[in-house]
Amino acid sequence: MSDTENNTQPVTAQESADELLAALRHLTAAQDVEIHIEPGRLNHIDSPVAVEADGNIWAYGFLVAAVIAGWWRGLLAGGGTLAFGVVVYLTLGRAYVHRRIERRVRQDALQDLVKWRKLWRFSGLTLVAAGRPGIAACASPEGNWMAFVRAALATRAPPT
Repeated sequence: MSDTENNTQPVTAQESADELLAALRHLTAAQDVEIHIEPGRLNHIDSPVAVEADGNIWAYGFLVAAVIAGWWRGLLAGGGTLAFGVVVYLTLGRAYVHRRIERRVRQDALQDLVKWRKLWRFSGLTLVAAGRPGIAACASPEGNWMAFVRAALATRAPPT
């Protein structure tokens, strides 16, 4: 095989993957495919959609509030503020972090093939063909998302 053939082969494969990612964006926008996201599994330091600052902002904010309360009103007030901060983070903070991860999956990863491929290496994503039980769900990282998109496109009902 010549060097020219070697150089053109990955470009064709890359274009195909780009086209399939664009098709996945279109299928999700048309609600033909649903992306089930498990933010708890994607909230990993190596995940392309997790940002540590999302959680740290809550911890640092309440830590500063606890220090101020402790300095101003004493150790009991500081400890109470810190305990309150933990409760708030476990309820509101986690929900905030999970919403941010879901938004990054839908807005960032679906727009960038490199990011999507990195993300697909983590468990926590499942592609489901809405209303078509004949197509099996595809879960990351074991599933082949490109084969799933091809199958979803092949069985898609024509527009009326």
